[in-house]
Amino acid sequence: MAFFAKAKILAAAASMMLAAATAAQAAQCGKTGAGFEAWKAEFAQEARASGVGSKGLAALASATYAKRTIAADRAIHKAFGGSVDAFMKRRGASTIISKGRSLKKSNAALFDKIERTYGVTPGVLLAIWGMETGFGSFLGKQNTVSAIVTLAYDCRRPEFFYPHAVAALKLVDRGALSASSVGAMHGE
Repeated sequence: MAFFAKAKILAAAASMMLAAATAAQAAQCGKTGAGFEAWKAEFAQEARASGVGSKGLAALASATYAKRTIAADRAIHKAFGGSVDAFMKRRGASTIISKGRSLKKSNAALFDKIERTYGVTPGVLLAIWGMETGFGSFLGKQNTVSAIVTLAYDCRRPEFFYPHAVAALKLVDRGALSASSVGAMHGE
């Protein structure tokens, strides 16, 4: 009988530990404050080990939790709802296609050089440029480093954004991005 009593106590203790761990993980998801700051300190060590230098680490230290990025990330499924045709109409696909063709023609040498150098076709670049920024007419207002670091911290898809955060910090080191750069809501 004593064996079963001990087993029940151990099972109860294990359940409580699992519940506490699950609660701690859930508490991290979407939480600001000390949890985010502690995570940044841990991430800084890993980023340094991945080759991030002093400028990138300083940008990480100054990054703030991007609440608007998380709100946009949680609502993203609404933006992509419905058919592809309906989505493309909402985004102004016919205008994007027309302007993309014009830009491809007027910048043919540049797009040819990009394709030769990087292997990316003009169509792909123009589609992304047109869909994401309206060919530069909307660049966003969210701090880029804060957005990407917040998404790497968030519990929904950290494994996807973690390498992006390291890459963004390396871009800060190289001077291609600054700690104050702004862009789209997800750090684009």
